[in-house]
Amino acid sequence: MPAHARIIRKIPEDPLRTLPFLSPTPPEFQPGMRLSQERMNKLGILDNKFLWPEERKLAAHVLTNNELALAWDETEKGRFRDDYFSPVIIPTIEHTPWVHRQPPIPPGIRDEVIKLIKSKIASGVYEAS
Repeated sequence: MPAHARIIRKIPEDPLRTLPFLSPTPPEFQPGMRLSQERMNKLGILDNKFLWPEERKLAAHVLTNNELALAWDETEKGRFRDDYFSPVIIPTIEHTPWVHRQPPIPPGIRDEVIKLIKSKIASGVYEAS
């Protein structure tokens, strides 16, 4: 891997210092910004009979404290912070691009493909090159 394309991991601050406090007696689940009651029900943690009631509350509390790390769809996805990881550079070699014309998108799915591409651009998955 060329030196300019290597991913360098940096730790600018002590990540343990900013961890939220965990109570020894976690509260009952309260829906948050992303972790709604419906989403928590889909996870099945509150109904889990393998865990004790206090363990269920603790799992829900940990998820609620870190709910912004959870993504339920493309619009909620995030990125690694640039101060921890440098942007990824994919090395390529000089080449002649294909001269064949791109096959057309079938008319039956054209609107769906456009919608998908726009959602990827809006969520930051696709970037301008």
